[in-house]
Amino acid sequence: MALYLDSLRSLLPDDIRGQLDRALVPEVKAIVDAIVRLAVGAAAPEHNPVPGWEGLQPRARKVIDDLKRGEHAQAGQKRPRDDDPASASKRAKTDGADAASTEHDPPRFTLHALSVSSPIRKKVNITVHRSSIRLTNPSTQNEEHVPIPLAAVQRAFLLSTRGKSKPHWTVALLASDTPAPTSKAADSTKDTPVPQLVFGLDATLTAPFTTTAYADDGTPKTETYPKGSASLPGLRAFLSHIPAATLEPSTTVFRSAAAPSGDGVAGVEAYRGAKQGTLWFLDEGVLWDGKPCEFFALEHLAAPGKGDQAFDGVRTLSATGRTCSVILRRIGGKLAAKADADAESDEEDLGEDFDFGMVDGREQETIGRWIKSHRHRFGRPVEAARAAVQGNGGSADAKGKGKAKAEDPRAEDTEDEEDSDFTMDSSDDETSSGESDDDSDASGGGDGDEDGEEEGDASDDRTGEEDEPEELDPKHHPLLRPGAMPRMSRAAVEAVVGMVEQDMMGGGRGPLAGDDSEEEDELED
Repeated sequence: MALYLDSLRSLLPDDIRGQLDRALVPEVKAIVDAIVRLAVGAAAPEHNPVPGWEGLQPRARKVIDDLKRGEHAQAGQKRPRDDDPASASKRAKTDGADAASTEHDPPRFTLHALSVSSPIRKKVNITVHRSSIRLTNPSTQNEEHVPIPLAAVQRAFLLSTRGKSKPHWTVALLASDTPAPTSKAADSTKDTPVPQLVFGLDATLTAPFTTTAYADDGTPKTETYPKGSASLPGLRAFLSHIPAATLEPSTTVFRSAAAPSGDGVAGVEAYRGAKQGTLWFLDEGVLWDGKPCEFFALEHLAAPGKGDQAFDGVRTLSATGRTCSVILRRIGGKLAAKADADAESDEEDLGEDFDFGMVDGREQETIGRWIKSHRHRFGRPVEAARAAVQGNGGSADAKGKGKAKAEDPRAEDTEDEEDSDFTMDSSDDETSSGESDDDSDASGGGDGDEDGEEEGDASDDRTGEEDEPEELDPKHHPLLRPGAMPRMSRAAVEAVVGMVEQDMMGGGRGPLAGDDSEEEDELED
């Protein structure tokens, strides 16, 4: 069956169609249909397979492209001169890429017809080759972008897209934690920056979705996911061919307090300047999924320091409580290489601050818990952080009661540190109970008086110890930290505003105005 030839034959006039039918016998008709398939890049015919079909397609595509360029030049269209260095270099890169794709860089896995948002905004086929990632046109199979070196991909993320009416997945492949420089900064660099690759797909497919896996000998195996099925298995199969480990946000690490009820979200909505995005809090760091994406690894966040210039790698600031800003401080490799909490370096890396604003105020508590559980890893290389946690396994207890087991910082109490200021000290309970026992013993007389005197002396000793002035540690008192601001409830703010209005304008709101009227009535009486 000559499917392609018969489909095109119906477009011809009747007289030409008749001449074609008389000239083509069935055997020749099958050969012509195979040539048409080869020209358009289609699959090999089932009934009359051609040996080496996969190797012939790139060569046929190159021949057709050369013919198209020749026809454009004959039609009077502008064509680059052969002696132009720029055009010569472009042709050399293209020819080299074609040769590499056919010989030294065979394909491994392909996602067909996906919408890409970076580095280009277009629907393309995304193919992972042995040493590169290529974006090709689904119909013409021409490359739409320069191949991305596979070895340059350092981070891979699988995210749940926010702001979509339906569940949606986003895949982001980054060559570095910081985005590539643009404009003049890019021109000043000698090396060509590797772009980010970002694309998405509906979690539940609204149309059939196709993937192709290639064996070692180049044999393709196509799998089609029907409409209504989950797309996640296909994305995971694609990410399995990426050398970098795939990082996924988890609600066990962070759960948004402002997100709608349900499975939860491991990120918060924020603005960086005028650009909206999401800050994802992962166990490995913080990801900003705006355009462009940027990752703040724990080892690159400023470690908690001492002195007036102490500053955590992540902190929140809020003036009203309704919204807050998340400030991240990234440091270089000097401080991270010497990451020791007690060591002082002569070359201090102050780092660079990144401000993300308009975060819902309800997220301050959840962000604070994440900071508390990950602060010990700020500014430390991954190996040093693991060694520090393992080294605490044999530390002695402060009270001298033997060896203490290493505690996981994530298992600490999740209450706010500010709540500790309002809890009753256990020593106060003991003192009050001791005083009550003294009173009861004094009323009983006899031996009770002696016991009461002994307990009274013990309580006096404790009281003397408590009266001694102690230096407050900012670690346990958040209001002593640089930039700290006390929290005020909405009722307290409204009460203060009402008092100011009453004093300045003679009025007010709420119960304050009612109290004034009652006082005036009493004076009139």
